[in-house]
Amino acid sequence: MANSTKDLILSYLSDLSENFDFTQVNHFTASSISDEMHISRSLASQYLNELVKEKSVMKINSRPVYFFHRKKMEELYQTTFQEEDFYDLEEVKEYVATHSKGEGDYSQIIGSDKSLAGVIKQLRESFEYPPSGLPMIVYGERGTGKRTLCTTIFDNAARKGVIDENTKLMKLEFSPGHNEDLLHKVFGQKNKIGMIDSYDHIVFMLCGIQHMSEDFQNRLCQLIEMDKSHYRGQYKNKIIRYMFICDTNPNLFINERLLKNIPVILNVPSLKEKSNEEKEELIIHFIQQEGKKMEKTIKISNVVLRALVNGDYDNNMIGLQSTIRIMCASALRESAGKSEAIIHTYHLPEHLLTTMPIMIDEDVIYIDTTTYKKSEQIDFILDYFNRIFKPFLKTEHFLEALTESKHNFDLLGDYLSYKQRIPPVRIKGTEISLSNILDIVLKKRYMNLPSGFCCTLAKLIYIHDLYSSSIQKWRQDNRNLIDDALNQMKTHLFNESMIVEDITRLMYTNLEINTTDILSAIMMIYIHHYNSEITNRKIFGMIVCHGYSTATSIADAVNSLLETYVFDAVDMPLDITVDEIKEILMERLNRMNHNADVIVMVDMGSLEQLGKSLSTAINCNVGVINNVSTRLALNVGNCILNDKDLKTTLQKVSENSLAHYTIIDRKKNDTILFISESGIHMAQRMRELFENSFPLQVPVDLEVCDYNQLLASGANHEFFSSNNVLFMTGTANPHIEGQIFIALEEIISGNNIDVIMNRLSKYLKPDELNQLLDDLRKNFTLQNVVGYLTILNPKVLLDNVSLAVETLQEHLQKRFGGKTLIGIYIHVCCLIERLVTKSAITEFNNLEDFKKDNHVFIQDVHDSFQTLSKRYNITIPTSEIAYLYEFIAADEEGFEDGELLSKLDRK
Repeated sequence: MANSTKDLILSYLSDLSENFDFTQVNHFTASSISDEMHISRSLASQYLNELVKEKSVMKINSRPVYFFHRKKMEELYQTTFQEEDFYDLEEVKEYVATHSKGEGDYSQIIGSDKSLAGVIKQLRESFEYPPSGLPMIVYGERGTGKRTLCTTIFDNAARKGVIDENTKLMKLEFSPGHNEDLLHKVFGQKNKIGMIDSYDHIVFMLCGIQHMSEDFQNRLCQLIEMDKSHYRGQYKNKIIRYMFICDTNPNLFINERLLKNIPVILNVPSLKEKSNEEKEELIIHFIQQEGKKMEKTIKISNVVLRALVNGDYDNNMIGLQSTIRIMCASALRESAGKSEAIIHTYHLPEHLLTTMPIMIDEDVIYIDTTTYKKSEQIDFILDYFNRIFKPFLKTEHFLEALTESKHNFDLLGDYLSYKQRIPPVRIKGTEISLSNILDIVLKKRYMNLPSGFCCTLAKLIYIHDLYSSSIQKWRQDNRNLIDDALNQMKTHLFNESMIVEDITRLMYTNLEINTTDILSAIMMIYIHHYNSEITNRKIFGMIVCHGYSTATSIADAVNSLLETYVFDAVDMPLDITVDEIKEILMERLNRMNHNADVIVMVDMGSLEQLGKSLSTAINCNVGVINNVSTRLALNVGNCILNDKDLKTTLQKVSENSLAHYTIIDRKKNDTILFISESGIHMAQRMRELFENSFPLQVPVDLEVCDYNQLLASGANHEFFSSNNVLFMTGTANPHIEGQIFIALEEIISGNNIDVIMNRLSKYLKPDELNQLLDDLRKNFTLQNVVGYLTILNPKVLLDNVSLAVETLQEHLQKRFGGKTLIGIYIHVCCLIERLVTKSAITEFNNLEDFKKDNHVFIQDVHDSFQTLSKRYNITIPTSEIAYLYEFIAADEEGFEDGELLSKLDRK
């Protein structure tokens, strides 16, 4: 009975500590706990002191004595508390202030790391400013979460002990005609005291201050001014903080005197001003809330999610939440007797349904909101950004860096075209405007860019708007890398940087787009690449075709193959006249060197008459070639680059223009694929470590791929159809039929190195292969790999992991082989990082069956990893233990006669 009661006391303290703050410590006394548990105070004290000795509870020797749940407090403040007792609450607060690693729990506020990050930072700093904070006004449209923000700021300050434990939060709601009542309530009247006289520590949260009377404003001015002058009269012992909340700009209704006394005025962004990824988080959060009420799994189609993200709502999040509730109610009626409800397009309100864009070639998928994870597409794009800027770290080879960077941008363009498909309707207007802007800036300099560049640029602008928060964070994290690259470009590419400044100015003036440094760098790279030799060209090429993007596609392909700007392109509507085509061509050709000749390649023989009229209009020699094709254009381009004259070029390509056919197997790029069950960030770190081992640059793409997508798609994953995968490597084998997987531990232990050498032998000479082998051995030591893969101190982590694994072997009564032991070390190190960064694997097929069949193994892991768990303040979930079991079982062949797997099965 005693032990059971003691356990109940510990459990009660755990629940009580979930929302701990220093203003509610009276609940943590032996007296309060005895009342709650219905036991005597002496018995409660006995059990509490036993829990203190067991180090499950912290004791604060003040009067009265307080008892806190140690583990909950350590989780809350992200620190490890000292084992000896604290003298009083002030000592606890001081310890928290100097040891806590967190700024407070704002995770429940969606957007705390995005659009609200700056607002929260200023609010927190102003509220916590000693000794009594700075008065602040928080304003914004109705439904933007102002009250929630202010309440959370107060809760976190109370939790951290920034404000006194006796502080009282006073929430006052102003409305027309009720100011007199609130005035008396706060300041009192005659013989009746007010709130301000009842407490020494007060936080006033004054809501709807647009309705505050002039009298109330003046009384507040007197109160604030007394505090500023340090002469407080009857209020000399009081600490008062002020948080004013309103729906409109305070300059419209607050008197000048009060405004002068409020130094901090913050605007909370509306729903429209939030990024699409933030809106998506809000929508999923609201649907999850409704699902809990309905006790059902709610699924939503991707079409509905997009419509909700792009919708407009009265009262911001209030309107959004109301819309979602109505839709969930409709879906609930249709799901009677089912465990899940599905929100379809027809559940959308009419105002969203009528404005929803029509999409072509898009499959409808249904998203399970209970297991929803944000798309990792932006992570792939950010990875390309990193690859575009990273070559400039090699400052001694600027031109090589330009070439490598341009190649990586081309890969990004391919990714946006073939994998992250963006509906043309979303970017068409921006694309046309960008084309006009580039025409204006470049034509006066006789310069050109590929026609398709505007489309890629428009896609990147769209992506920036879609994922603005993530891109902004990436820019902040990589500020030095970006600045260093831009400084090199401005030094070496002075003219190009001046041109880009003109382009960015026109983009802002005409489109109100603030061009990021990422786009500026890309434009400089492209302008230099396609115009470095253009002024000395003797012949210029022009491709003219009917239809959308036909000429552009041919020109882009040929220009890319020739790696220089040879052809400009003109895409014509089917109903355009020859005279209209002539005007367009004249405008384009006038940019070029006027002493050069022109070859115009057309898709129909009827356009041949263009040659004579163009020659007269621009006073140059003009050659016209019909039935244009990519191969024909490539031949012409080669002649132009080899300085062939106009006549020789026309004769040569005419002789070779007969049609032939052959069947050509698709050329696939040789690729090494990096994967990790911990996500693409871990895979990117592995790729970087492997890349650093190459003695020179080789034409092999090093790519990362989503591990879960590989598991789902197997050999049918599109990556294998478009790439020749030399081998896969990583921390977990996805078991893809027909593909070679080399585990990370095999590289470390030296196994299967010959496979890597053989696969790369056609790119590296024998001495270069030996150098690669030496660098792999040097870079892929266990400690170095762990240091690359985790954010934690690798030596300390490995020491602790090795002790835990040694204990696990003793529990299992089995010694692991060398390769398997290394693999387990890596697996556990990655597991620890996932838990520390709150990104644990929470799903596992047939998890309940695993728990039932392997309860001994689960307990063995918990016992063996007890020290690890305490050091890093983590709890290992059963899903992660299941993955560890699978990893060990998968290496059964590394044990003698499969001994370990048999032993695990018997348990």
